[in-house]
Amino acid sequence: MLAWLNKTPAVRKLLTVWGIAALLVIVLPQGALAHMSTVGYSDIQVADHAIDYKLYLDPAEVAQWVDSHSDGVFVLGGGSESKASGEKVGWTEKDLLPMVTRYLEVRNNGKTGTPKLTDISLQKRQGTSYLYMNLHYAFNDPVDTYTIRYNFFFDDLDPQHQNFATLHAGDAKTDIIFKAGNRTAEDRAAATAGHRVTTKLTVPAWVMTFTAYVRLGIEHIWTGYDHLLFIAALILLRQPVRNYVKIITAFTIGHSVTIAVAALDLVSIPPRIVEPLIALSIVYVAVENLWNKQLQWRWAVALGFGLIHGFGFAQVLQGSLGDRYLLSLFSFNLGVELGQLTVLAVLLPLLLLASRTARYRTAAYAVSGLIAAVGLVWFVERTVL
Repeated sequence: MLAWLNKTPAVRKLLTVWGIAALLVIVLPQGALAHMSTVGYSDIQVADHAIDYKLYLDPAEVAQWVDSHSDGVFVLGGGSESKASGEKVGWTEKDLLPMVTRYLEVRNNGKTGTPKLTDISLQKRQGTSYLYMNLHYAFNDPVDTYTIRYNFFFDDLDPQHQNFATLHAGDAKTDIIFKAGNRTAEDRAAATAGHRVTTKLTVPAWVMTFTAYVRLGIEHIWTGYDHLLFIAALILLRQPVRNYVKIITAFTIGHSVTIAVAALDLVSIPPRIVEPLIALSIVYVAVENLWNKQLQWRWAVALGFGLIHGFGFAQVLQGSLGDRYLLSLFSFNLGVELGQLTVLAVLLPLLLLASRTARYRTAAYAVSGLIAAVGLVWFVERTVL
């Protein structure tokens, strides 16, 4: 048996990949490599003496919080999670107000408002059910300078949580993305149409939208380790420079197309299908590095899998594009490309320099095996665990 393995290098390579994958599954804690990021939405209306806040949150995440704060007992797969099933919500104002007051602060002229919860229900956005809460903040004084501090889940449940908010104040409409690094929105109710007022400068609202979505695209590619690992596998083996250009261009075209069609809800594929396929794309390219000596068609592989990765990119945008959807879509895609090009600007010169060494091909095979193993772990996590 051992003699047969020694004469069959292809089998040895495959067994090595599976061995590394098994080791990673055993050594790494469950969820360590998961691609976790929940999304919420906010529709905020500033009126004369009140601020109405329509909040949409992931029911499973709310269930986790409620369970973990129910006399110190956390119930997984039951408990309060069963209170958000079907189209009915079993949670009451008593269950949810402690969470709202802890994570959401609405102030007017320096005074903190007390929320009145007028509606609790499950509502669908883009085919996904969200826990909907209608919060009413009434103030004695007219709303003038107001501050909204959004802190849901960043510090205890999901550091990558994001909430896409639309804020209406008079004729002005502003798009805001609440995330761990951007938790506060401050403005004046006196803002006029199409502008957001800051202390020193009046900025067109479209500029705020453009900036926010470009930053979101950059951050999404830089924290999307599965996408980065796929790109690394694509360019790991030494190739002519023109091949790199073809590969990068093909991948860009592929994911740009599906970002657009998925974000605009023209085609929808659920994450439970897309995420395992992204993991398998990593495995395929890494394994191809071990066997395939002819890479002239690598650009076609990049194009095909780029279409799949685009659905992964677009998940964060679905349901968040408002009236400025074309601007938001363009800005997000531009951010993804800027982030991707920045990574390639660092990685490609290093790979080209390293490829001149005698043992580079051996090292590339070893790295490809490791990448394939990581991809297998991700696939297992996203389908089984």
